[in-house]
Amino acid sequence: MIETIDVKGLNLSEAEEIQFMYPEEPDWPSVSDEILVALVKDYVSEPNCAMIALGELDIRGHPLAKPIAAWLLEEEHADEWLKRLVQDKLYDE
Repeated sequence: MIETIDVKGLNLSEAEEIQFMYPEEPDWPSVSDEILVALVKDYVSEPNCAMIALGELDIRGHPLAKPIAAWLLEEEHADEWLKRLVQDKLYDE
C-alpha cells in the first residue's frame, strides 16, 4: 500500500506542491494561468510538469504560451528532450 504524503505542512507554493506530487497530477484545466506559467519557468525542478503546463497554456490560447515557449527554447539549462517537445508541440504548425 502506498502511503499518502501530507504536503500542507511543508509550506510549498501551489506550483511546488504540483512538482512535489508528480507523477500524481492535478486537474490541469483547474490550475490557474499564473501557476502554469510558474511551472514552466521552474522547468529545472520538474521538466514534465513544465511541458504539461505549457501544453495547457497553449490549449487555453494564453498569450504567453508562444513567448514562454520561445524563451524555454533559448534557455541554456533546459534539457534537449524538453526543447524537442516544445518545438514539436508548439512550432510544427
